[in-house]
Amino acid sequence: MNCWEDQLILKVRAGSHAYGLAGPHSDEDSRGVCIPPKEALLGLQSFEQHEDAKSDHVVFGLPKFVRLALEGNPNLIETLFTEDILFVNAGGQKLLEHREIFLSRKVAERFGHYAISQLKRLEGHHRWWAHPPEQPVPPALNSQGKAEFPSQKARLAFDRATKEWNHYQRWLRERSPARAELEQRFGYDTKHAMHLCRLLKMGEEILTSGRVLVRRPDAAWLKGVRQGSFVYEELVDWARAREEGLRQMRETSPLPEEPDYRRAEQLLMEIQEDYFWPR
Repeated sequence: MNCWEDQLILKVRAGSHAYGLAGPHSDEDSRGVCIPPKEALLGLQSFEQHEDAKSDHVVFGLPKFVRLALEGNPNLIETLFTEDILFVNAGGQKLLEHREIFLSRKVAERFGHYAISQLKRLEGHHRWWAHPPEQPVPPALNSQGKAEFPSQKARLAFDRATKEWNHYQRWLRERSPARAELEQRFGYDTKHAMHLCRLLKMGEEILTSGRVLVRRPDAAWLKGVRQGSFVYEELVDWARAREEGLRQMRETSPLPEEPDYRRAEQLLMEIQEDYFWPR
C-alpha cells in the first residue's frame, strides 16, 4: 500500500498555475499531505515524503508537513491557503480549518529569506553572464610533480578561481535553454525575478494583513516582470528596498512572534487519531 495515494488527505495545485502566472509551457505541479502508515507512527518504519518527478507531484507525511509549516516554509504555507484544491477529505479539511495557527511573523521572514536567496542566485548568474570568469592558469610543478605557489595567498586565490570556474561550467551545462534565452534577451533570468518579486510582496501582505494570497492579484504586473519590465539594476534596487521594508513591517505586524506550536501538535495528533481510530 502506498500511503501517499491511499492515505492522502489533501492535494492542491502548486506552482505557476496556482499563482495565476502560468504560461503555455508551464508545468502542472501539485503538492499533497498524507497520513503516514501506522508502522511509521508506532513502529520502526519511517515516512516523510514521496516525490513523483514524472508528474511534478510531492506528498508530505502529515508530521513533516506540520513541522515545516510551523517553520514558515513558503511552499507549505501556500498549500494551506491556496484556492486550487484538487482533493480533500475530513482530515485535510480539519487541517485547512486550523491553518491560521501556522501564521506568525516567522512566516513572512521565511518568504523574505527565500526571496533574497533568489536575488543572490540571480546576481551570481548575471555576473557570469555579463563578465564570464576566465579559466585559471595551472601553477608550475616542481620536480616531484606538485603545484608550486609563490605564497599561501596565491594558493587560496587559485583555489577560489578554480571553484568559481567549475561552478560556471556546471551552470552553462545545466541551465535550461529557456532560461538562457531570457538571460540573452534581458541580461538576467526574468523568471527568477518574477518569483523574487512575488515572494517579497507576499511577505509584505502576510505581515500587514495576515493574508496569504496565493493566486496573485498582481499577476499582470508580475508577468510584466517576467517580460523584462525591470532593468536589472532597477530590479536589484527594488528588491533591496523591499527587503528593508519587511524588517520594518515586522515590528508593527499584528501577527504573533511565533506560531501556536501547542495547538499545531494537538491538531496533528487529532487528525492521525481520527484516521486510525475514528470516534
